[in-house]
Amino acid sequence: MKNIKYCLLCLIIFSNTSFGKDFTELFTIYEPVADTKQIEKSINKSFNIMVYRLSGSSSPSNIWKIINAGNTRKDFISSYSIENRDNISYLKVNFDKDLLIEKFKELNIQIIGNSRPVVLIIIKMETGASDPYFISNYSEEHTLDTLIKNSLKNFSDQRGIFMELPDLDLVDKVNLLNYKKLIDSKNFISSKYESDKVIAIDLTKIGLTSWSVRGDINFEYNDINFNNHFISAFNSLIDSEVDSLLQDNLIDISQESFIEIKVKNVFTLKDYQNSKSLIERLVGANYLSIESFNANTITYKLSIYGDYKSIEKQLSDSSFFEIVNSSFNDDYLHLAYKK
Repeated sequence: MKNIKYCLLCLIIFSNTSFGKDFTELFTIYEPVADTKQIEKSINKSFNIMVYRLSGSSSPSNIWKIINAGNTRKDFISSYSIENRDNISYLKVNFDKDLLIEKFKELNIQIIGNSRPVVLIIIKMETGASDPYFISNYSEEHTLDTLIKNSLKNFSDQRGIFMELPDLDLVDKVNLLNYKKLIDSKNFISSKYESDKVIAIDLTKIGLTSWSVRGDINFEYNDINFNNHFISAFNSLIDSEVDSLLQDNLIDISQESFIEIKVKNVFTLKDYQNSKSLIERLVGANYLSIESFNANTITYKLSIYGDYKSIEKQLSDSSFFEIVNSSFNDDYLHLAYKK
């Protein structure tokens, strides 16, 4: 699989259980802040985003359910600070995972684990002003490109999912243009990437203000407000697909159980601290205790919300662990820590 570069500040960031990714900063929100007078506003917005991420729902009803229960947004913040990135000031807000999950459980609000779906967005543009092209991370040839990227960034930030655009090399671009009648672009591009869902859309300008939209969205439109009309339809599609994908990652927090986890490749104190922290920050993790330590391998007893399958999925999608052996019947996972 080709790696697609992403971070919180780039335009594109978070189910088939084979392709999910571990959202490493699930409980950290970066919110732009122009001056200190806006910190309170940024904190409130950060909390709202945190609830959207953890619940898997974009409905504000969960936010008000928490507030109406007598809580303030600041109650769930463990720390915050100002960070400057690329000459832009961000409020970095770290939320207390345990307090949030405890409140979600109390109010019967669903939660989604660290493992998050990957959605590959393939959008072909034909404006008539230049050769057809596929919208990618690093090129912007039309104003609609920017609108689409900003929309995907908002979905990634708020819902905690991975929205990815293909980054095609020159050979792929030439083949797609020269053999477009022979090659199914959706299958060709998606075969080069691992994803849980592929959304493919063709945008063709057929007149001065007329556009034809085909693929997972289908309509024709003749008006100068095409950009706004398309983004509205695009957002509705993405929102629906994200809702469906996240439902497959729900954790039943009304259920609690225990699982034995054995972690090998723990050679130093830093290895121990890092690997232990990675397990503790899992959404389903409740309480972790050491059972034994022997020959660079630590055995833990982990209290979890949900069941064995929910914690196994989060660990199988982690970039830091490899599942060496597992047993559903014995509630047992043997992991290799990857530095």
